[in-house]
Amino acid sequence: MMNRTIDNNIEVIEPEVKIEVKQEILEEKQVIIHCSIYCTPGMSVRIWKSTFLLTEDGQRIPLLFWDGISLFPEWTPIFHKGNFQFTLIFAGLSSDCKVFSLIEEINQPGGFYVGNIRRNKTDVYRVEI
Repeated sequence: MMNRTIDNNIEVIEPEVKIEVKQEILEEKQVIIHCSIYCTPGMSVRIWKSTFLLTEDGQRIPLLFWDGISLFPEWTPIFHKGNFQFTLIFAGLSSDCKVFSLIEEINQPGGFYVGNIRRNKTDVYRVEI
């Protein structure tokens, strides 16, 4: 136990607290996907919150954050011809996952699918849509 003295010489006794936390809980896991899509002037692009990663065992990994692109219902206008790049960040994959797919599942035409993405040690990927 740990004792400490406060005002008026009152002794406060504090029990020692021991907390054990599994290492995998302490480690933050994220999957970062840098996306590239060929565009022409006048096009507009956006991402939907329903975009997810699908593991080989059917687990859906949710989208957490996006950068460089608007989220539905907003649009990002394109003013140049060439590749438009943006980044998607997802929750972490389970340690036994070897292959996964990137899926934008939406209720209208235009959703995308990038299948058979092989897992790497960094969980940072580049894909063309």
